[in-house]
Amino acid sequence: MNQLLELVPGIAFFVVYFLPESIAPFLNSDNRIYWATVALMVAVGLQFILFLILKRPITKMMWFILIVAGVLGTMTVALRNPLFIMWRPTVTSWLMSAIFLFSYYVGKTNVLKWLLGDQVRLPDRRWRQQTLVLGYGLLASGTVNIFVAYSFSEQTWVTYKVYALFVWPVLFAIVLVIINLIEHRKNRAQRTL
Repeated sequence: MNQLLELVPGIAFFVVYFLPESIAPFLNSDNRIYWATVALMVAVGLQFILFLILKRPITKMMWFILIVAGVLGTMTVALRNPLFIMWRPTVTSWLMSAIFLFSYYVGKTNVLKWLLGDQVRLPDRRWRQQTLVLGYGLLASGTVNIFVAYSFSEQTWVTYKVYALFVWPVLFAIVLVIINLIEHRKNRAQRTL
């Protein structure tokens, strides 16, 4: 349920951006990104309020996303510069990547295990593998986002962002499943020897 709720702001952004002018006559090619940004900020705020009302835990990541969306969204609308909102996914991904990779290479505590250890039981080696995959995956995700933002049209970037909401998590899951299957086969082969 929480994962579905986390998709709502991105979907709201996409829907408002692509609303036809016949439905929303105030939208035109010059202001779509700004209205979509406002929709994103409102959706993030409402999502936050909904979690409070439902007494669901507000994670550090939700606070982080609220702040980044609020700051970069406000800058986008106030300064009439869509690059700020285009940088939002990159900033979020790169900061998360830095946290995971720092945890992997330098930290004494595995941040992924710290976040999910109560819900998932894994050997420390698997926690380290998954932290590394997510760290580099988020680095790639942020890099591809900013590449698309600077290399293609605004409309292409918006379309990419909507697909990226679904594609990147699936890619991460596939890589993690493959790693876990390889580990499982290695362990099984060692037990049969």
